[in-house]
Amino acid sequence: MVAPYFSAMIIVPKQRGRLFFYDETDICWCPDTGRIYQLPNAQAKIDSPGQNQVRYLLGSVEYPTGEGLYEIYPKKRNEEVSKHLAHLLEMCDGDFCFVVWDNASQHTTPMLLPFLCDNSHRLMMVNLPTYSPHLNKIEKLWWYMRDKITRNHFYQTFDALCQALTGWLERLPFSRFCSLMGIKPREKPLAA
Repeated sequence: MVAPYFSAMIIVPKQRGRLFFYDETDICWCPDTGRIYQLPNAQAKIDSPGQNQVRYLLGSVEYPTGEGLYEIYPKKRNEEVSKHLAHLLEMCDGDFCFVVWDNASQHTTPMLLPFLCDNSHRLMMVNLPTYSPHLNKIEKLWWYMRDKITRNHFYQTFDALCQALTGWLERLPFSRFCSLMGIKPREKPLAA
């Protein structure tokens, strides 16, 4: 008996899918303190503004390209989260976005549901297990940023701190970024 001929069927999705990791981090004018090189028997002195100011850096980084959207907001409520996600959808222009995030209260609030439902044709949220920052790729970026920019370093103005953070994100070498994200950069481009 001769087997019937099966032709390969190519399925083309209606939208291109993109994977993002989302998180937010606090930006405090009072510097983070931590390990520092110092002379023996000498205590390191880090200046402080006295009264702290806080802003919030909301970020979404695409895996594996490394493209990202980073925005500084005065608060990190569901309003700011939905605004950031709306900007992400604008940036992706018609693509379908899968966004991986943790279970922070501003992500699980029912007040965010109308935005998520209205954009369900282009946006799907993927919740990480509770207490698993090691699974969120952008967390490694925040840890490295704190180590290089905010730990044991005082900025004369809060604006200078925010400018230093955004400048650092713009200048971060792609090879270092790939290392943080666990991405092995391609040596040769993909064939067209």
